[in-house]
Order: sequence, then C-alpha cells, then structure tokens
Amino acid sequence: MVIMRMGIEAADGFPCDAFDRAYYEAVVRTPGIYSADLQAGVVITEVKTQITTALQAVLYRHRRARETALELTDLVNLPREDRPSDWHFTTQTRLFEFFVSLHSAFESSFYGLYFAGSRLDRQRFTFADDPGKYQRVKVQSTTETFQAAWPNEPLPKAMSDLRADSFYDRLGKVRNRLAHRIAPGFEHRITLHADGITGGGSLTSGQQGEDYELAWQGEPLATMIPSTLTQAEEKLDVLWDAAAAFFASRQ
Repeated sequence: MVIMRMGIEAADGFPCDAFDRAYYEAVVRTPGIYSADLQAGVVITEVKTQITTALQAVLYRHRRARETALELTDLVNLPREDRPSDWHFTTQTRLFEFFVSLHSAFESSFYGLYFAGSRLDRQRFTFADDPGKYQRVKVQSTTETFQAAWPNEPLPKAMSDLRADSFYDRLGKVRNRLAHRIAPGFEHRITLHADGITGGGSLTSGQQGEDYELAWQGEPLATMIPSTLTQAEEKLDVLWDAAAAFFASRQ
C-alpha cells in the first residue's frame, strides 16, 4: 500500500504518481474561479468536495477490484473436492464485485474530472452549478464537454480514446450484465493425463490425474481476471497522466 497525497492508501497496481500529480494540480494548486468564495476566504467549495469525494472513490473502487481479483484467483484454483458449500455463491459475488468496482473506478474518474474542469470553465461545465444535475455527469458528458472546451488538448483525446476502446466497452457490458443476473455459462474444463502408463497398458501408482480450470466467455478465469485488472490499471494510468499534464498547464 502507498499513502497518497489525499491521505488514503492506494492498492498495488494503482497509477499513484499520475493520480497524485493530477490531484495536486487540479485540487491543491488550483485556487478555483469562484470570486465570491475567494473574497470570503472560503477554501472548500461544493465543487471541490465533489472532486475529492470522486477521487477517493477511484482509489477505493480500484482497491476493491484488486482485492476481489486475488480472492477470485484463489477461488477458481481451489480443487473441487476442497470447495465449500457456498463456493458458487462466493465466486459469483466476487465476480460481480470485481467488474462493478473496476468499471466504477473509471466512472468516478470522469466524474471527478468534470468538476475539476468546471473550475476552469464554468460556462461550459454547467452541471457543476446545479446539484440537481450532478447525476447527468457521466463519461460521455465529461468527454464531450472537455472536447468542446479544449479540442486540441491530450486529455480530451485520452478520454475519447478510452470511450472508443474495445476493452472499456466490454468492461461496461460485462458490468451491466452482472448487475442484472449471475454470470451464465461457466465452463468446467477437465483434461485427463496419465504420464506413467506401463508397457502392459496399466497406470503406475499416483500417475493418473486431471487438470481442471474454470472458464467464462471462452477464457479461463484464472487468467482473465488478472489480465483484465492489468489492462484497466494501464488505461487508468494513461487517463490520469494526461489529466496531470493538462491541469499543470493551466496554472
């Protein structure tokens, strides 16, 4: 675990450097553009609260995704004869938590970045002025608003690239599927092996066995889960690195 500038622990694999730099440039250094607040000496604004709570959510959601990834890996590698009676329930629950938490890390990122952007351009980031419209701050609205305000900057491009990425699209579809039903179609793949066949065709003691793996959507879960987590962490790093550079350039 790494203690972030916000005072919260980040799990292994989190893009700590990029995230910390973005938080510093967007929240700590940026004084805000609310003249009434500045004149009154108010440091914490409602918008700043929205940014920090969203960024806290990014850290928490990623941490939970990594925790469930480790738990899932242990579950799917557990020999069938050693599985407890609630193994299927626990596996389905952890799979749900993994994809929902990982997808939420991206959604919370865009939510926080929208409010961070509103501190620079209140004319375009209008949802930030009305708490009744906060629920309209989504990945699409954030991307489109940044593109309209700063069309040639790397951050809006990083947002657009992520939205168009097949990995992110699949992540959202799996999350939506699991939000309404359990993961259908688990495949139980068994490969028998007998390395010690004697000349008479019989098996020597202890040489007969089987290899077993649990698969879903055509891929073994034991490799799908860590691979999905790694890809997500890489894409979060790209997004927050672009955010750090963008807000640093606004100073």
